[in-house]
Amino acid sequence: MGLLHFWACAGFLILVLEVIFNLGGAWGADLADLVTNLPGQPPVNFKQYAGYVTVNESHGRALFYWFVEADQKDPALLPLVFWFTGGPGCSSIGGGFLQEIGPFFTNANGTGLIRNKHTWNKYANIVFVDSPSGTGYSYSNTTSDYSVFTDQSTAEDNLAFTLGWFAKFPEYKKNKFYLTGESFAGHYLPELAEQIVLYNEKPGLDYKINFKGFAVGNALTDGYSDNLGTIKFYYYHSLISDQTYTTLIENCNFSVDGPTVESVPNATCDNAVDYVYGVELAEINPYNIYGLNCNPPATTNRPAFIKRVNMIRFAGVNPCPPDTVTPYLNLPAVKAALHARQDIEWIFCSNIVYDNYSAPDFTRSILPFYRFLLTKDLRIWVYSGDVDGVVPTTGTRIWLAKLNLPIETPWYPWNHSSQVGGWSQVYTNLTFTTVRDSGHQVPLYQPGRALQLFKYFLKGQSLPGFDYKN
Repeated sequence: MGLLHFWACAGFLILVLEVIFNLGGAWGADLADLVTNLPGQPPVNFKQYAGYVTVNESHGRALFYWFVEADQKDPALLPLVFWFTGGPGCSSIGGGFLQEIGPFFTNANGTGLIRNKHTWNKYANIVFVDSPSGTGYSYSNTTSDYSVFTDQSTAEDNLAFTLGWFAKFPEYKKNKFYLTGESFAGHYLPELAEQIVLYNEKPGLDYKINFKGFAVGNALTDGYSDNLGTIKFYYYHSLISDQTYTTLIENCNFSVDGPTVESVPNATCDNAVDYVYGVELAEINPYNIYGLNCNPPATTNRPAFIKRVNMIRFAGVNPCPPDTVTPYLNLPAVKAALHARQDIEWIFCSNIVYDNYSAPDFTRSILPFYRFLLTKDLRIWVYSGDVDGVVPTTGTRIWLAKLNLPIETPWYPWNHSSQVGGWSQVYTNLTFTTVRDSGHQVPLYQPGRALQLFKYFLKGQSLPGFDYKN
């Protein structure tokens, strides 16, 4: 009877473990954050989790995340990827998840979800992070935390989030880990990458983060390069006049003032920039200069223009679709399913974060971070939609040249479905890739090309070229 009792108990234990595994996905997953009953969700075979990771106990500061396992038979074998949308202050779950690379889009009336056939969780486990606090569903219980945001505090919170997330999901500690994002994530990713590298170099750690690299799109990186590159982009795409171009070139100190970012007022430069946006570019969408127009009425107020971050939703065949993400993420049932605070009104981009972000940090150069990280055997990809007028390819090429990296594979067109998907150049430890006919948010404007780029980034292989021998 003792033996029978042993096997009965063992069988029951195995059954319990199987139930836990089937409910919670991978071993050790935080079941309290398991997403169930998400309104209007199509059936899927992968697990989802959402909720908060506290990054500062004394201040009650917490970052929100939404995690989708890879849509594969054994997601535990695939890489882990964090996604950060920029802004600063724009929500990763609204922009990155529900408009770009997540498995779902919102439906036509904002009451449910539809599948995204170009979802990046075909190839990886993806965690979407709303950072810094005050972005999306993220929050702080300390009011003074909203008075100033800096690159340094954001990077420290993002490292705390990373460590806290792995504490929730320890089974992913062994997985290859990558960072991805776009726009102002050009600051977030290299800065968090440095934090992770320095953390891993500490003695006596219980584990090291299996960090392998990052891929960043249309990345705000170096104030001088991005400002100068934007002016050149406008001029050489015939968007501004010779007179405006000359005024800007002769009067702007691009290190601290210009069309992309500014931290020091300069009346002559500012007036010329206001003319650019108030008159010369007033009737186009700068996030995609060849896309159809859905701009608000033009103004000559440059800061108001720069803050038009909700423009990210204006893409595709219909240039003026209704915003279906905001109503969906503010449904009480959606907040409950995602374990978000009911008292938070979700918005795409937080003016509180943007308005209180350190002005000098907008124009600071991130190149010192690259120079440090390029010595650490990481995979670094920089990609750029080539019709983006907000953080254009021209500026990116200027700051890449400053790194003075050896070229391993010269500039070549890459092949996407027998068409040119863009152009690429492979440097030592860094790959630069343009995405043809894409605006600021590459996965939004060119989802197929973006998915191919992501696939090859994870594989550590250059994008395929054309076979000119046949």
